[in-house]
Amino acid sequence: MKLRTALLATLILSGCQNLSHQDDRALTASEPIKSPQVSKKLHKKHASRFLFNDDQLDESTDTGNLWVRISDDMQLDFPDNQRIRQQRATILRSDNHLATIASRAEPYLYLIVEEIERRGLPMELVTIPMIESMFDPHARSRSNAVGLWQFVPQTGRNFGLRHDSWYDGRRDVLASTNAALDYFEYLNRFFDGDWLQTIAAYNAGEGRVRNAILRNQKRGRPTDYWSLDLPRETRMYVPKVLAMADVLSNPEKYNVTLPTLANEPRLRVVNTEGQIDLHVAAQLAGLRPADLKEVNPALSRWTTSPKGPYRLLVPVEYADSLELALADLPKRERIPTRSYRVVSGDTLSRIAMQNGVSVNQLKVANNLRGNTLRRGQTLAIPSDGKPVAAAPAVRQPQSKPTRIAATTGSKRHYKVRSGDTLWNISRAHGVTHGELAKWNGLNAKSALKPGMQLVIWPKSAASRDKSMIYQVRRGDSLSSIAARFQVAVVDVMRWNQLDKSGYIKPGQELTLFVNNNS
Repeated sequence: MKLRTALLATLILSGCQNLSHQDDRALTASEPIKSPQVSKKLHKKHASRFLFNDDQLDESTDTGNLWVRISDDMQLDFPDNQRIRQQRATILRSDNHLATIASRAEPYLYLIVEEIERRGLPMELVTIPMIESMFDPHARSRSNAVGLWQFVPQTGRNFGLRHDSWYDGRRDVLASTNAALDYFEYLNRFFDGDWLQTIAAYNAGEGRVRNAILRNQKRGRPTDYWSLDLPRETRMYVPKVLAMADVLSNPEKYNVTLPTLANEPRLRVVNTEGQIDLHVAAQLAGLRPADLKEVNPALSRWTTSPKGPYRLLVPVEYADSLELALADLPKRERIPTRSYRVVSGDTLSRIAMQNGVSVNQLKVANNLRGNTLRRGQTLAIPSDGKPVAAAPAVRQPQSKPTRIAATTGSKRHYKVRSGDTLWNISRAHGVTHGELAKWNGLNAKSALKPGMQLVIWPKSAASRDKSMIYQVRRGDSLSSIAARFQVAVVDVMRWNQLDKSGYIKPGQELTLFVNNNS
């Protein structure tokens, strides 16, 4: 997403500040201020473009602690004045504040650090989602600012973030991060390289900061950030960012223990090449749909948008399985359908509205060229993201016994250790982040402390203990079979000792272990 300075210089921008008034960021000048009194901090110049791609996200610079990498990349110099000390004291006052941020940031932080580094921007910008939303991609302010970076609708649209009933780009971690960094680059050019004025303008709007500079210029006063007459919130906003950066850079100095985060990606981008139901994608990957949706917060339904983007963030350990399965998944099986019989008085628009889909989706799903329907006609209704019924049962095997459940789902206890987060504990025990929180009376703001006892209910194998034989038909693929019976491709390969090519042929018999309720 390239930022076109000439175009943006004429836009009326409304801002995306933390959690209060956010409609004050109007562009009130057509050209950036050029003044010798505006401080100039040199920073690396580069092209602004969307570069969260598979190659980038697969690489890890080195092993170690991600917090150390963040600390090493901090660039801004600032005085330790009273405003910064006040904000630092507020941050350090709560034992759970930083632990909560770290837990929420864990899946996404590496990706954001990578993009900030690639652009050569100050790593202090990584604290903006901590200040704006406490790293909650679902955060929404009173002014309808949404996501990690708290974009209001108009500013989001100005920077390419689409918002509809399927998808909200402001909650898309990749897209919103690129948009926010584009916005920062624009503001930094507007303020001639002064990063403190840039950060202030992200909160208050460039027009307000510009006017404060002009007032000081007319009165012969300094125009650095610390000398500007700005709203109280903005006067505290920049010190809050700098104080957070200071704490992250000097945890030992302030007696802060940050949970260790590995300096490697937790998520990887998988290109889906089209719309796909999250339940189908999760089954192909071998993880729970709730886990997949949790790390793709931009999706408002249980399916990707028909308009794209056609990509998913997937935990790295499942990404290969999903890519392999998608390679031969027939297009018709990406979005499950259900049947609807046309009755007298029906119209395409009425049927579409009743089923939460568009008229165009109905036409595409049923190869319709016009709007004419006939009574008794059967239509395929594309899924709106809700689970669909399982496939009909196939014949039971004659010689293979029913598999015995390996576990009973008995309650277990886990003692929290230093560096643990709800995310890594849930992944290690094969449950979702939300389930773990619910079982222990925790919420999104809860933090873990070493020594805390957690209750965990492992998934019972009894829910998938019926074996059956499926005979491969012409046109079948591993991914289509796995999707039909709601199992993972990797499990089908393991149960039948198939090689990595996944080759199957018509007439071949496959053993499947499916849900008892199928």
